[in-house]
Amino acid sequence: MSLKKILKRSQPKLSEKVGLPPGSIVYTGAPKEGKTIISLLQYDEANVDEAATENLDEIFTKIGKNKVNWLNFNSLHDTDLIIEAGKDFNIHNLTLEDIVHVGHQPKMEEYDNYLFFTLKMIKPEPEEELFSVEHISFVVMPDMLISFQEYKGDPFDNIRERIRTGKGKARGRGSDYLLFLLVDAIVDQYLLAIETVNKSIANLELEIFEDPRDHVVSKIIEQKKIISALRKIIYPVRDSLKDITTGETDFISEDYYNYFMDVYDHLKNIVEHLDNQREMLTSLMEFYMTQISNQMNKVMQTLTIIATIFIPLTFLAGIYGMNFQYMPELAWKWSYPLLLIIMLVLGIGMYIYMRRRRWF
Repeated sequence: MSLKKILKRSQPKLSEKVGLPPGSIVYTGAPKEGKTIISLLQYDEANVDEAATENLDEIFTKIGKNKVNWLNFNSLHDTDLIIEAGKDFNIHNLTLEDIVHVGHQPKMEEYDNYLFFTLKMIKPEPEEELFSVEHISFVVMPDMLISFQEYKGDPFDNIRERIRTGKGKARGRGSDYLLFLLVDAIVDQYLLAIETVNKSIANLELEIFEDPRDHVVSKIIEQKKIISALRKIIYPVRDSLKDITTGETDFISEDYYNYFMDVYDHLKNIVEHLDNQREMLTSLMEFYMTQISNQMNKVMQTLTIIATIFIPLTFLAGIYGMNFQYMPELAWKWSYPLLLIIMLVLGIGMYIYMRRRRWF
C-alpha cells in the first residue's frame, strides 16, 4: 500500500460559539448543503416498518407505542431541524448544543426523560486509504432511540438487516439493547483502526531494520499523531461505558449490563493496545537512532582505517617532497621505484595487521 492510512476529521469552528450563552445551537462542522433525511425503523417481535423523509412532523406521527422506534438524522447542519426535534421529543438545549458541536469530547449524561451518549465514529474510506472521524450522538428513551450523525453512511447496515430479517435478539428487546448493538458496531471500527496501525508499525520496523532513511522519522511521527487522536476518541468512551456497567443509569436494563461490560472490556483492550503501540513507536525511534549511529560508526571506522594506512605513506612522501639540495637518495636512479615498493608493502602490511586484529 503506497499511502499510509490516516485519520481525517472535520475541524470544528469553535470561533462561532465564542460569546454565546450556554445552550446555543450552533453547528461547528464543515459547511454542507441539502436537506437532512430522517429515517425511522420501527419494530417489535412480529413486525418491522420503515420510513424516510425530510419532514419531521411526518415521522413524528408514525411513532408507535409498545414498539422500538429508531430515528436517525443523517446530517447535523440543519440546526432548525435539530431544534424542532428537541421540542418534539423534549430534549434539553444543552444536549442539542452537544449534538451539533462536532468537536465535543465523548460523554454520557442522564436526564429525567432520556439518556444522552455522544462519541466519535471511525469509518474506513478504502478508495482514499484513510479513516474519517465522525461525530455521532444517541438519545435513548423508553421504546425510542434517536441517532444524530454528522454525515450520511454508517457501519449499522448489518444491524438494520438483522432487524428486518428477525435474526438475532434485537426484535424482542428494547431501545437499550439497540444502543448496545450500535455502540458495539462503532467499537468494532475502532478495532479496524488499531489493526491498521499495527500493520503500519510492523512495516516501519521492517523498513528501519533493512534500510533506515530520513523519511522514517516523519512516518513514526505521523503514526504517533494517529495514536494520540485515537486515544482522545477512545478513552472518554471507555469511561462513559463504565458508568453504564456500574448500574448508574435507569435507562439501561440490568439484563444488558453484561453486554455493555463486554464492550467495555473491548475498549480496555484497545486502550492497552494504544499504550503498547505508543511504546513500540518510541522503541522504533530509538532503534532507528541506533541504526543510524551504527551506520555512522561504520563510516567513521572505514575512514579511520584509510587515514591510518596513509599516515606513514604521507610521512614518506613529505620527507622526499622537501627541497633540500643534499639528499643522497635523490641521485640514485632506483630510488623512486624503491620508495613506491616500500609504500606499497607498508600499506598492505598495515591492512593485514588490522584485519588479523579484527579492527574491521
